[in-house]
Amino acid sequence: AVLGEVGKGFEYAELRLDPARLTHCMRWLGVGVRATELAQQYALVRDSFGKKLAEHQAVQFMIADSHMELHAARLMVWHAAWKLDRGERIRHEASMAKVFVAEAVGRAVDRAVQITGGLGISEDIPLSIFYREVRPFRIYDGPSEVHRASIGKRALFKSLRP
Repeated sequence: AVLGEVGKGFEYAELRLDPARLTHCMRWLGVGVRATELAQQYALVRDSFGKKLAEHQAVQFMIADSHMELHAARLMVWHAAWKLDRGERIRHEASMAKVFVAEAVGRAVDRAVQITGGLGISEDIPLSIFYREVRPFRIYDGPSEVHRASIGKRALFKSLRP
């Protein structure tokens, strides 16, 4: 038996895959936010070269980069969810969010590990778990490279505006 029209299976699947991708993104954002919070808390109490880590500009830059990237990632997810709520197709937006969120969260967790040093790779705080868990985010629901190719094709051949 055939459900729906022959040759339309992937199109039907996309109706469920895109919302699922947004759900993954929301969960991943939580990991990035928590990792950044842990790094901030540590930087405020850890002394380094006679002052708190938080007073070092390099640490401030890392925290700033994580805040900016996570904020942009959150906005991408919100925008895609808003379009979905309006009944619009979000294939392009879901792909962009999936790639951007997975990569931004990976960078945020990496920065958090860098700021916390040896503690970040110990089992005393969850950063080492986050570090192991975030790498596959770039593979789940299609590797980043596949999504990038799809994003590029849609942008070029469907004349999508940035």
